Amino acid sequence: MPRARDALLRRLHLRLTAIWTAAWLLCVIVLCAVAVATHARLTQLDLASSARLRATAVYGLTWFDADGRFHDALLRKEPGVLDAGSDIWVIAGGPPPKVLLRPDRARFDLADPSALAQRVLREGEDAAEEGRDRRGRPYLLQTKVTYDDRDRPVAAILVLADPSARDATHAAFVRWTLLIAAALAAFGILVGHLLSRRSLRPAIASFEQQERFIAAAAHELRTPVARLQALCETAHDGREPPAQILARVERVAGQTAGLVDQLLLLARLDAAAAPVRKEPVRLDLLVEAILPEEHEIAFEATESVVEADLRLVQTAVRNLIDNARLHGAADATAEPVRVTVSGRSVIVEDRGPGFPQALLERIREPFVTGPTSRGTGLGLAIVQHIAQLHGGELRLHNREGGGARVELLL
Repeated sequence: MPRARDALLRRLHLRLTAIWTAAWLLCVIVLCAVAVATHARLTQLDLASSARLRATAVYGLTWFDADGRFHDALLRKEPGVLDAGSDIWVIAGGPPPKVLLRPDRARFDLADPSALAQRVLREGEDAAEEGRDRRGRPYLLQTKVTYDDRDRPVAAILVLADPSARDATHAAFVRWTLLIAAALAAFGILVGHLLSRRSLRPAIASFEQQERFIAAAAHELRTPVARLQALCETAHDGREPPAQILARVERVAGQTAGLVDQLLLLARLDAAAAPVRKEPVRLDLLVEAILPEEHEIAFEATESVVEADLRLVQTAVRNLIDNARLHGAADATAEPVRVTVSGRSVIVEDRGPGFPQALLERIREPFVTGPTSRGTGLGLAIVQHIAQLHGGELRLHNREGGGARVELLL
């Protein structure tokens, strides 16, 4: 059984990890794709904007006079335009075409700049395009048409920008993005592995609690079953009157039925299967109604209304009173069990031996009892669950001078 359980949990852990990993990797891949595409677009726009700005600067710093002469003195005085890492051409339409401005040392080997200028003048519009020169080097071409004093198109401005810096920057960005994505993917897989293990802890704890519960229940039921078997043997031997044996069988059966009822109630509470139907309840009247008449109990109460499940609170208070009666002092002259209702709490006190100090923190767990206890160890566990279902708690203390003080806080 444990092996089958471990195999089931292992498969579930792997499945949860795989689902988390797939979702995480998909998010990382989409994020990387968006980042790379956005960076490529931005670098492209930056290069195109720079080339367009340079072509506009050439257009504004050069002109043609009334005689058709080209003037570029202002352009040559302006730093950072002609020497900004681009090839700048100004070619008149002709015929024949005439190169008015050319780079001192061209970076790109164009096959026929004049033919390119003629095409720009025919189209009559500014344009941007990418291409390769005769040596295969890529370039970004920004064109602009310039006019004479009578607004006639007379020349084409060609600006050839080098995209290698853009491409190198983008390649470096892609490398770093992939590196960061790989780190994020590894981190996400590790987190998914840990989270899936953590998410299985309640299931593992539930399995372990079931095993402990079944083992403890079997241990507790073994004693009454053994007593019933012994009584059956005694009846067969005929050593005792049948009526006496039957009375003892009835008493053991009643105790066993009570134990089974408590086990079933604890199992339902532990599995959160018991519905909690809260309603306004007079807590003082509820406690007073379930006080046993055959036992002297000192009762004090103030009027108190709480939102609670009547049936569950009755069970909890009855268990506390039964525990106090079972473990309280047997001397008839001793202080009686005291029950106090105040606000949202029910306090039960006795003058018995109190709780073993070593077990004070664990006494609320099922089947945990002191060495001299005559109970099953289920009463306080049931009360603890009922308190938690009502958003409260169970407080345990040892009284000065001996005895136990138990407070059910709703």
